[in-house]
Amino acid sequence: TNAENLPPQTLRLLCREVSLLSAAPPDGIKVFPNDEDVTDVQEAIEGPEGTPYAGGLFRMKLVLGKDFPAAPPKGFFLTKIFHPNVGPSGEICVNVLKRDWRAELGLRHVLLTIKCLLIQPNPESALNEEAARLLLEDFERFAARARLLTDIHARGGP
Repeated sequence: TNAENLPPQTLRLLCREVSLLSAAPPDGIKVFPNDEDVTDVQEAIEGPEGTPYAGGLFRMKLVLGKDFPAAPPKGFFLTKIFHPNVGPSGEICVNVLKRDWRAELGLRHVLLTIKCLLIQPNPESALNEEAARLLLEDFERFAARARLLTDIHARGGP
């Protein structure tokens, strides 16, 4: 586990934050803490209404490195998604996980930012060039493709 690499005060902070998130998660987000490894934080984000992702449930995880909270967590979608800011392996590109990170932001802020990315993709920091191009050039085709992948991968069972 990665928890062995974290200082005790960071582990305490992380445990407190994860238990608060589990008890009172942001709207449309469920948090699944891993009792074996507190640095393995998994979530499910409901596709926001009015987006091509509506009705989908997207599993994701935050990976906290040994430098957390000085360094941002890395975010990954575990559910396949057609989105400009999500790469082929599920990696998420958003400024809060890169240059805009500050230790005091916390995991709740990261999760809310990722949910906002489902509402307002940012084609300027694209990891999926095709999704970014479609979003900019032909929103209807982008939305149809995003809906199709949501139907295939993000609906139904857990």
